[in-house]
Amino acid sequence: MNRRSIVFGLFSLALLPAVGCDKATPVAPTGTTLTLSANPSKIGLNGTSTITIVGRKPDGNPLNPGTEIRLSTDRGTITPVVEIGDGGVATATLRADGRAGTAMISASTADAMVETSVQIGEAEEDRPTVLVSVTPSEVPLQGTAEITVVARNSDGSPVEAGRPVILTTTLGSITTANPQTGANGIARATLRAGDREGTATVTAVVGSSAPATTEVTIFRDAATAIDVVANPSTVRSDQQTRVVISATVFNLQGARLPGVTVTFQSDVGEFEGGNTAETTNSNGQASKVLVVRPQDVIGLIESFEVKARTPSSTGTLLEGSTTIRINRPQQ
Repeated sequence: MNRRSIVFGLFSLALLPAVGCDKATPVAPTGTTLTLSANPSKIGLNGTSTITIVGRKPDGNPLNPGTEIRLSTDRGTITPVVEIGDGGVATATLRADGRAGTAMISASTADAMVETSVQIGEAEEDRPTVLVSVTPSEVPLQGTAEITVVARNSDGSPVEAGRPVILTTTLGSITTANPQTGANGIARATLRAGDREGTATVTAVVGSSAPATTEVTIFRDAATAIDVVANPSTVRSDQQTRVVISATVFNLQGARLPGVTVTFQSDVGEFEGGNTAETTNSNGQASKVLVVRPQDVIGLIESFEVKARTPSSTGTLLEGSTTIRINRPQQ
């Protein structure tokens, strides 16, 4: 190898560091200033916001393209490092992760750091308030009740129409589990009791509101009252009379109760067919025909009672009665 080749090789090696320096990542100089902004500054629980960083050198000129800016957030996700582009500007995307609250985003270089915030979901003071009620609050098995949800903004005005409501229950089921509010901020749905008795907790949520709850008692429907009437209510002592004894059974809400057994009793006369038990029909009524003959009322002065009984929710018998008067024509 001649001397000229050795010299040329050493010269080429000496050039390598210089070439590498030209490709090094620019560094923000001391005294760099950063500005940070978010658009929009309020996003949904799964929304996004564009984060814009503007970097300037101490002399006011834009940072060199390629200068790295480090980013971080305490809520949601964001690209950890971005590079300054033309005009000293860089952008990144903040992505919400379903957690409501204020996300604090920071941008920094070696000796400069700035912060901005993005509200994810609704702020505590801006959350709607919700009331939920169920009418009636006591429902028999297989019965239904109306759920009413009232949603208000923080200033007390109704929330806008079309806001979805999330409804859940621990017992029974809800038809239209995601109703929408009307112009008055009210939404309605139906609770179906099903075939299990107990206490149902109904919960309503609108947007990022705190859950509102109410309780409903689902009970095994049973009689709470029985009303007995006789037609006719007067019999003649000198002739046979067929008297229709009707018993109507009511539940706790005052509704007529079908499908329950009523037992009739009379110390006077005989019931047709000999059977003294009947089941209430769809109108909550059971009837028997009592035949009263002249020999049945011998010795009676003015009247006698006919009774009807049906089981209550506790297993005891509820009793109702009616009085039948005796008309004794003058001999």
